[in-house]
Amino acid sequence: MQTELIQSTRTFKEFEKSFNHFFEECERGFTNELIINMLCRIYTPGKNVIVYKNNVKEMYFIRQGLVEVFNNVNDDKELASQKGSKQRPILYLPKFSYFGDFQILFNLKSNLEYRTLENIVDDKNKAYQESLPDILFMCVEKERLLDLCDLFPQTAENIKVRARERRIRFMQQKNTNSKRYDEKMRIRKEMTGTTEECGDDIAAEWYSDEEADNTTNQKEDMKVFLNKLNGRIDTLVDALKKADTMIVKQKDQQTMLEQIKERRAGREAESASIA
Repeated sequence: MQTELIQSTRTFKEFEKSFNHFFEECERGFTNELIINMLCRIYTPGKNVIVYKNNVKEMYFIRQGLVEVFNNVNDDKELASQKGSKQRPILYLPKFSYFGDFQILFNLKSNLEYRTLENIVDDKNKAYQESLPDILFMCVEKERLLDLCDLFPQTAENIKVRARERRIRFMQQKNTNSKRYDEKMRIRKEMTGTTEECGDDIAAEWYSDEEADNTTNQKEDMKVFLNKLNGRIDTLVDALKKADTMIVKQKDQQTMLEQIKERRAGREAESASIA
C-alpha cells in the first residue's frame, strides 16, 4: 500500500528519484517508512543548521538551495593567519545533497558547522546584496532513523558503510584547513619521517571533537540513580512508619503505666484510710 502511494504520488516519487544516490541500497520498506515520516524545514539564508560540537538531531536532505560547511573557528588555519578576514567554507553541499547521516548512525557530535548560503554582498557596493530564496530541507528525526535501522538491519549496514566513506571525505576536506591537523602531521613527521595518511587512518578512530554523544548513557545513568533514590526513599518512609508506630506504642505503654500508678496510689490511699 505504501509503495503504491509513493510511486503514484508525484512529490514522493520525484523525491526518491532525486535522492537515488541514498536510496539505491535501501530496502523498499525502509524507503517507504523514511519518506512518509519526513518533516519539512525552511531556513532563511545565512542561518546555522548544525553548530559545532552539537548533537545532530535530524538528518537533512537538501530539497532547494545550498549549504556551506565550515571548520571550527578555533581550528580554522586560514582564519588564524588572516586576521579580520571572513571565514571560508571547506565544502559546498548543493541541491539533492544530504548530511547529518554519519553523526547519527555512529552517535557522534558534529565537528563541523553547517550553514545555509548567505545573501551575496557586492564587494564594490556594500549596500547592494543579492537576496537568495529560502533553503528547503526534508528531514528525518534521529530517533525515527535509528528505529528504522533496527527494523531493517541490512539497510542499516549498507548506509553505515556509505556514511563512513562520506565521513572520511568530509574529514579529509576539513584537514586541508585545520591547525590541529597540521600540528599532528608535524609531530608524525618528527617521529616517523613521513606525513602520509590514508582514509583507513581517519576511519580507525573518531576525532577528539567528535566525542560520542552520551545523552543515552546519561539518561540510563539518571534512571539508575532515580531508581536507587526511590528505593532509599521507600526505605526511609518504611523506617518513619515503624518509628511512628513505636512512638504510638510507647505513648500507649506510658499511658497504661500512669493509669496503673494512679490505681496503685488510689488503693494505697484507701488502705491507709481504713487503717
